[in-house]
Amino acid sequence: MDVEHPVALVDAVHRTLVDARLVENVDAGLGDDVGHGVPSRGRSAAPTAGDRGARCAPSITCQVTGRSTGHPPRAAPPFRGGSKVPAQDSAGSADLDDVPEQRTHREAAPRPTSPASPYDAQAALASLLSRLRASSGATRVSVWVHEATTDLLVPFRQAVCPGADQGPGHPALVTPALLSDSPFLAAVVRTRQAVTGRADGRRSTDRQLAEVGIRSAHGEPLLLDGQVVGVLTVEPAAAAAPHLLRQVAPKLAAAVSEAWARRSQQRRLDQAAVLLGLIETAAQAQSLDHLLSSACRQLAELGEVERACIFLLEDGRLVPSMAAYADGRRDLATWQQFRNAPVSLPLAETVLRTGEPMTADRSSGLVSGWWVDSFHIASALAVPLGRSPELAGVLTLDSTHVRPFSEDVRRLAGAAGAHLGSVIEQARTSQARAASLSTARVVRQLLVDGSGATGVGEAAEVVARAVQRLAGTSRSAAYLVDAEDRLVEVRHVDWADDHKAVIQRQLVGRRGSDIPLWRLSAEQKTPVFVEDTATSDLLDPRLCRALDLASYISVPLISGDRLRGLVVTGAVGAARSWAPAVRDAVRQVTLEGSLVVENAELRAAEQLRLAQLATEAHADPLTGLANRRRFIEEVEATVYGAGDRSCALLMIDLDRFKEINDSFGHSVGDDLLCLVGPRLQQALRPGDLLARMGGDEFAVLLPDADAARAREVGEALGAALRDAFVLDGMPLHVDASIGIALCPDHGRDRSLLLARADTAMYAAKRGRHGYEVWAPDGTPATRDRLETLEQLRTALDDDQLTTHYQPKLDLRTGRVTGLEALVRWNHPTRGMLYPDVFLPLAEQAGLMRRLALRVLERSLRDLQGWRAHGHDLSVAVNLSVSNLQDVALPEQVAMLLDAFAVPADALVLEITEDVLMADAARSQQVMAGLRRLGVRLSVDDYGTGYSSLSYLRALPVDELKLDRSFVTHLTTDTRAAAIVRSTLQLSRDLGMSMVVEGVEDSASLAALREWGCDVAQGYHISRPMPAERVLGWLEAQRAPAAAPGAQR
Repeated sequence: MDVEHPVALVDAVHRTLVDARLVENVDAGLGDDVGHGVPSRGRSAAPTAGDRGARCAPSITCQVTGRSTGHPPRAAPPFRGGSKVPAQDSAGSADLDDVPEQRTHREAAPRPTSPASPYDAQAALASLLSRLRASSGATRVSVWVHEATTDLLVPFRQAVCPGADQGPGHPALVTPALLSDSPFLAAVVRTRQAVTGRADGRRSTDRQLAEVGIRSAHGEPLLLDGQVVGVLTVEPAAAAAPHLLRQVAPKLAAAVSEAWARRSQQRRLDQAAVLLGLIETAAQAQSLDHLLSSACRQLAELGEVERACIFLLEDGRLVPSMAAYADGRRDLATWQQFRNAPVSLPLAETVLRTGEPMTADRSSGLVSGWWVDSFHIASALAVPLGRSPELAGVLTLDSTHVRPFSEDVRRLAGAAGAHLGSVIEQARTSQARAASLSTARVVRQLLVDGSGATGVGEAAEVVARAVQRLAGTSRSAAYLVDAEDRLVEVRHVDWADDHKAVIQRQLVGRRGSDIPLWRLSAEQKTPVFVEDTATSDLLDPRLCRALDLASYISVPLISGDRLRGLVVTGAVGAARSWAPAVRDAVRQVTLEGSLVVENAELRAAEQLRLAQLATEAHADPLTGLANRRRFIEEVEATVYGAGDRSCALLMIDLDRFKEINDSFGHSVGDDLLCLVGPRLQQALRPGDLLARMGGDEFAVLLPDADAARAREVGEALGAALRDAFVLDGMPLHVDASIGIALCPDHGRDRSLLLARADTAMYAAKRGRHGYEVWAPDGTPATRDRLETLEQLRTALDDDQLTTHYQPKLDLRTGRVTGLEALVRWNHPTRGMLYPDVFLPLAEQAGLMRRLALRVLERSLRDLQGWRAHGHDLSVAVNLSVSNLQDVALPEQVAMLLDAFAVPADALVLEITEDVLMADAARSQQVMAGLRRLGVRLSVDDYGTGYSSLSYLRALPVDELKLDRSFVTHLTTDTRAAAIVRSTLQLSRDLGMSMVVEGVEDSASLAALREWGCDVAQGYHISRPMPAERVLGWLEAQRAPAAAPGAQR
């Protein structure tokens, strides 16, 4: 084939380098003035090369290949200069037919004013290598750059004969060669002389040459300032023209050095661009995974390796977090395998421990085993992420074939690792802040939703939704167990019906301890994170497959240090992992969720207790019927409600009940009352209300009833009681007296209707007619009652009520320590009336609250005056049913105590047993409020009312006041004496004081003092007296001669 003459080729080389601005335009020492503005000597046409060039026809275009720089390949631009220079085509090739003829004159051309780009320099080198290859007929001509710091030869540029680069025997030169592994290249560098190398058995085998398909080659050192900057290789060795290469080599060395420097500068710019890109990506990345994926792909591409991986430090261990390929391909199976690597990468662990970059290949123990088999890692470079000692993890660049890493790649990886570490920490901090805010929002919503949850089930569902929001999962369920650890309830969130059926069939009814996940949660009481159900046996794999459950988080529901259930939230389809921020958030929600569950359980218990109290507040504790309070509320709702509804009120009083109670005892009487209720209920319709008003009194409300219906029911009620009641084999008969009042015929006032029904009941009792309907004219007794009631209202308005006081004597000291307030009515025409005349009317008419407060106010005012005169006294005031059911009473008492500056323990409120039990729940509530004030509470007429002693344990009572009936025959009746002594002992054992009323003689007083009674009250000590006489009486008691009973 025809080739260029060597001298012409050297001349062309020089012109090309000058045009590419790689060397100065000076005499090259080749025997000619070559360059711009210097005449050229004429030269003859280039002779043919003979058989040596027969391998490649001159008409064939040579493909120029080059080492990647991280950018798309660019075609070399047309050479700038005065001579005609061939331009490369889009494939980066040059045609030898375009080599210029020998010039006879110098062609003037302006020098470029802008700096040449690295692509111009590299394209010029590629063109020169193409000329050398075509001129010599070689298969491949390559330039290797020597890195003295790493002792590597890095393939820089090469020209390959068309077709030769298509076969497996001539792979592209892309991998740096380590001199210690290549005797051929090492000889060229070490000797600085041309060397011919073979790997065909005639000389020692060169592993590096064999791996890139080189069987024989000629190596020419490229020397600059006495240093080997590179090696020019020609393949095969037979194609080399040593004398020509020696002439070209000095110029080529300068060109290579300059082009490599420009390339290095450009790569540094590229690296800086990558680092800047990391900053921009970090600012715009939607997630840390997106940032890491982009960084890995760019670093793999610029580092000229197949793949880059990131291992992040999480909870003290390196976790495979991201892997990306330089070509951007995605391999889901490999990705999942990487994320779930069963063993750590020793190289990464070592770098994390030492904080220093390291390289290793598959022959070392740092890259071996599973990582070689699964990822085909042959060589890897690992650098720390961040700066010691605060490392975020490790970055690795790995290759599928054994290779060294150039200084350029090491520098890139180190800088990227240091920068990426800080970016990761910033991203983590930002994510942590965002996660913290997100967690705070979820926790706040959890607490808000949980505040309305009642019971463990509702609370568990609230927790399940919160965990699902945090974890980003698609479905959740709360599994709850009973006291025997058996799964009894499932609260589903976003589950399909067929999956619900699977859960119901396979889990409900099983013991929690039979499930490994349950046992682990009960032991640890912390969340459990399962990223791949296929590799976990905490839940039955068959169940997970049936539910399409790939990953899940289990959160324990703790209440009172007991595992009440589990919340399981899961991801379907592909397995997934949860970032540390998510795990921390779930742990926080677990703690808050436990509080929500515990509070919800307490709330449910409280609501149940309140419901029971509400039931008790409206129910009679003995018979279970509605009590007085509920009956009055229902009457008010009916009478005062919307519309003109009619109704009938029936008051029922049992005849002869008192005889039975006194003859057979309170226990029999209570049993009889419990039997009466069902009998009466049988005479009523649904919607009618039967209530026990207290003692042996019952009441019936008939909504929408007229007089005929009321009479019919009155007959039925009487008939229901005609048959005997059998108690302990003993038949007992009781009858009923029934009074009827009709609304609106007899009025639309609740108090008036109750009073008129009560009046009719007394009329029926007197006439023994069974039942009686109230009549306007009434009987004289009826008229008297109504007149008295109206006069009582006036008396309260005109302040006609007065208070008398009876002293109470402390038998231990002989001093008067208190007085009991007794209300009197100074009637304008009838004189002084006692309480038994008007208090029942006041109770029925709803006037007792007003009356009691009036007495309480007057008593405290009088007490204030006596205490101001130096008498350390207390005052006792009686309360009625209405007072004890008034929840506002404690507040009213507190206001009166403050108003008169009387200490709370100077006030004693006396309550009878029947009053206590009329509405036990409400009584307990009001008494608790009074007790908190410091007011003392006394059970009045003890021994005559409610038969059970259980209330003494349940109610906050300070004092027992024994009824006068036990004291009347104290000295003559041994039974009465025994009752008094036993009651005294009972009060001591309960820590209560004992007051005995009705002391009429000195013998009874002496006996009580001997038995250790605390306080006595009665006529023998003093009769009740008006308030204005009390102070004089008290002063008289201070005289030494005064004795109990001396003044009455």
